[in-house]
Amino acid sequence: MKQKISIFLFLIINTIISNPRVSIITSVYNGDEFIAGFLEDITKQTIFDECELLLINANSPGNEEPIITKYMQEHSNIFYVRLNKDPGLYAVWNSAIMLAQSDFITNANLDDRRNPECIEMQVNVLEQNSEIDLVYGNYLITYEPNQTFKQNSYRFCAVAEDFDSKKMFKCLPGPMPMWRKVMHEKYGFFDELFLYAGDLEMWNRGVSLGAKFMKIDFVAGLFYQNPNGLSTNQDPEKVQKRNKENEVIVKRYAQVWR
Repeated sequence: MKQKISIFLFLIINTIISNPRVSIITSVYNGDEFIAGFLEDITKQTIFDECELLLINANSPGNEEPIITKYMQEHSNIFYVRLNKDPGLYAVWNSAIMLAQSDFITNANLDDRRNPECIEMQVNVLEQNSEIDLVYGNYLITYEPNQTFKQNSYRFCAVAEDFDSKKMFKCLPGPMPMWRKVMHEKYGFFDELFLYAGDLEMWNRGVSLGAKFMKIDFVAGLFYQNPNGLSTNQDPEKVQKRNKENEVIVKRYAQVWR
């Protein structure tokens, strides 16, 4: 598994804040439709000024940078990196994790929207429960892009189950978890050989080696069932590739689920 930071085409850094409570990591790729709404949403987190937002542009063909630059001028805790090639989602996350200054990490996807209190609630639980490595919650699902947590036409609420290693085949952490950065020292980084299911593999690897997760009974945010998303695209070829990755995970971790 590769664990090197990809070569940067250029790096824009604002004034570094000391000891952020949370590092928010985001992959930027083909995000023209979502970037403005994403940045408006994430900067409304109740403790955003105590966080750092790491935006990693995976050589996107889009034109996200003007909007990102505008927000960087308004928020000194937003950091932006552009790569000279697209190394895949999990390599982007690994690069961001290695740059992160906080002890706590959360991923934020461009097309999803968070409960404004989500990050504060998650980090409070982790700070108060040193034995817990990762926290997660419920989330709403919508089929309409660029809705907000407070104004949306969600179809249903995905109610996560309480943590149980035997249920990890369901990817209990879902799309909006928060975890301790030290997990990557203990259990390794995201496996960059995976294109679609690297998070499911990472969480199962951690649990198989002793990691403990906890569900917080709240709604973490709004998940967009993006027809072009990595995990939701129904193109037959991509579905087949996802299925093959899931088969690998089953072979590796079926014993954890028994």
